[in-house]
Amino acid sequence: MKKIAGILLVLSLSVLSTSLYSQEDVVKILSGNLRDAEKLANAYLEPFGKGFGASLNNGWYNTAKPHKLLGFDLTFTAAISVPPSSQKTFDVSKLNLEYWSVQSGSNPNSPTVTGEKTNGTVLTNGGSTLTLPQGANLKFIPAPIIQVGVGLPFHTEVVGRFFPKVDINGVGNFSLWGIGVKNEFKEFIPGFKLIPINISLLLGYTNFKSSFDIDESKNQTLDFNAKGFTGKLLISKSIPVLTVYAGVGYSKSTTDVALKGYYDIPNVGLGIKDPLALDFVNNGLNANIGLRIKLAVIAFHFDYAVGKYAIYNAGVGINFR
Repeated sequence: MKKIAGILLVLSLSVLSTSLYSQEDVVKILSGNLRDAEKLANAYLEPFGKGFGASLNNGWYNTAKPHKLLGFDLTFTAAISVPPSSQKTFDVSKLNLEYWSVQSGSNPNSPTVTGEKTNGTVLTNGGSTLTLPQGANLKFIPAPIIQVGVGLPFHTEVVGRFFPKVDINGVGNFSLWGIGVKNEFKEFIPGFKLIPINISLLLGYTNFKSSFDIDESKNQTLDFNAKGFTGKLLISKSIPVLTVYAGVGYSKSTTDVALKGYYDIPNVGLGIKDPLALDFVNNGLNANIGLRIKLAVIAFHFDYAVGKYAIYNAGVGINFR
């Protein structure tokens, strides 16, 4: 499962470097004006930055019932966020660019990273032109995760997410960790014990870091880091084999994208350090509903979440107690 998760992470994150993967491409995007470059890169990458952060906040549970003392599960889960159609393109003419302007006759609606693989808007300044990057035609943004849950006293379960740092030659590296806790608080409230469903509170935090190589000889990288926090009220009802579960709560994610290193940029200067840094924040209420099928110690689950991004989550795990 670790190998599968690693492959999916690399595939999903590599699209970040679709237009910024070489020294030449980076300089081209940044040329002219760094404030323009920030606006253009922000509009192009925003659906991926927010979508990936939203995906990180899912997959924490497939039942509201915590494990019994020292019970545990090992689960592989993949949350997939679906960018809305409104985020497939962005209107360059509304970015108030300072150096560049839309070339006469060029379509001002340029694809975002989740948009179609068609050439972007052509920008001009005197005799210079810049063609914005194509989209990567992303239908969804996955965040595969491996996690372990362990039962503790007082109807509590702690959940750990961990992926050691993985280095891929010629590409970059990534790592992930997270910690969550689930408590069935109804067991401590008189009268609530009689309610024939499980009711719990979940808190979870995830931290993801990655760095893509642009030019190893010059220590130039594209760094992509994301943090997510979620708090949810959970309910579930189990019958033999089948569990129906749902949750509602608040989630917040912050995704940072930054160019690191020194760059010689036309019309800007030589040896410009760390020329670009972007922050994408996604927060709000969300709710999900799902099903879990448990066959002996093997459990399969699937759920659907609604919020700013529609998110599908599916997984399989080994469960004891």
